[in-house]
Amino acid sequence: MSPPRPTSGATASGTLTAFLKLARVKFLFQSMMVTGFGVTLAVHTGGAFSLPWYLLTLGFAWSTHLMTHFCNEYFDLEADRANPSPTSWTGGSRTLVDGLLSPTVSLASAFVALFVGIALTAAMPTLPTRLLAVALMALAWFYTAPPLRLNYRALGEVTCATVLYGMGPLLAALLQPGGLSALLLWCTAVVCVLQVLRCLIMNFADMEGDRLVGKNTLAAALGPVRVARLYACGQGVLYAGVLALAAAGELPFLVAVAQLACAPAGLHVLRGLLNGAMAEPRKADGVTFWASMQLPLTTCGTMIALLVDLALRGTPAPTPWIVIAVGTTVVFAGWLTRTALVSRRPTAADGTRTRPAEPAPVEGQAERA
Repeated sequence: MSPPRPTSGATASGTLTAFLKLARVKFLFQSMMVTGFGVTLAVHTGGAFSLPWYLLTLGFAWSTHLMTHFCNEYFDLEADRANPSPTSWTGGSRTLVDGLLSPTVSLASAFVALFVGIALTAAMPTLPTRLLAVALMALAWFYTAPPLRLNYRALGEVTCATVLYGMGPLLAALLQPGGLSALLLWCTAVVCVLQVLRCLIMNFADMEGDRLVGKNTLAAALGPVRVARLYACGQGVLYAGVLALAAAGELPFLVAVAQLACAPAGLHVLRGLLNGAMAEPRKADGVTFWASMQLPLTTCGTMIALLVDLALRGTPAPTPWIVIAVGTTVVFAGWLTRTALVSRRPTAADGTRTRPAEPAPVEGQAERA
């Protein structure tokens, strides 16, 4: 007797699961935290909060982030196929590589997300915000798409940092009543540096496959030894800068403490680089995981520190924003805990580590790198 054919419902369910895997929903935490980061800095400056503009900014951030994921999956397919050792955080979703969906689905989805982003851009209130949004989308699209293919010309790491952790918070702040401040610029510089370092680690993990197809990322151009050195120097200079800014009164004390508290994540990554962890799949998963989490941990910690700073000054943030910021933090903390536990599961019976299952999609990241 032949096995029963899958029902249309089961097929639809499998397609939806593959599509969610293609979208890499877990990375949307990055853009969610970036948006909250920029809004909190604006609230810290002006004391006011606009819920409608926050929701529009978050919608724009997510649509652009998804557009980048779908675009990367399509234009990076050759590199992903050549990648012999993908991790849970690098090497793409593997959905197209495994033949679960057609590449045209990814490209079509990228265009849909692009059109959503354009529509949200048109609704923005000023010419500077609309121009900033257009520039952000253009850089995100050409991160892997021709003719620029920025991540194929050793410009991807800087481009990703500029788009996600530079222009992202700036746009979120500009759409709020508080606007820009020196504190916004300093805090944005901190997370931009962290994102460049993170992208180095992401591309380090994909280096072998990238080189096979001529994808010249900055990590591939530098090589393993210089990547480790640059990462160590970058982390050291960054946190020395945080201390200097706090001493000069440019960073509130609590903000500096929150940012310095995330330094152990960078130290863990550096230890892995120096110990050859990137050559072992399970350890490489851990290194890329903590390299990715250092960013949302820093933005989340900065947000809470800014809100506490306002409360201690006797000028608390508007209640709606406190509720959103705290709720975002709680959701992220729960997701982080669950993902960390999943990443610690035992190896397979044959002694190799299978790719961990994608965490269940939740509301609300680079990015594949």
